Amino acid sequence: LYLAELMDQAGFPPGVINIVPGFGETAGQPLVDHPLVDKIAFTGSTEVGKRIMSNASKTLKRVTLELGGK
Repeated sequence: LYLAELMDQAGFPPGVINIVPGFGETAGQPLVDHPLVDKIAFTGSTEVGKRIMSNASKTLKRVTLELGGK
């Protein structure tokens, strides 16, 4: 992914920014549920954003959502 390459070139230490491509059930849900993940950023549908917010609120994760626009 190009964004990850740019972060590397900019000198960000490994692990500061992690990009996890994949589908929600296999990639996103485990991140939302994991106790060591501090922040979730999501771009997609309003329906999925609501589910992410609901699940993330259980551990008071910070969440950034970009939903439903075209």
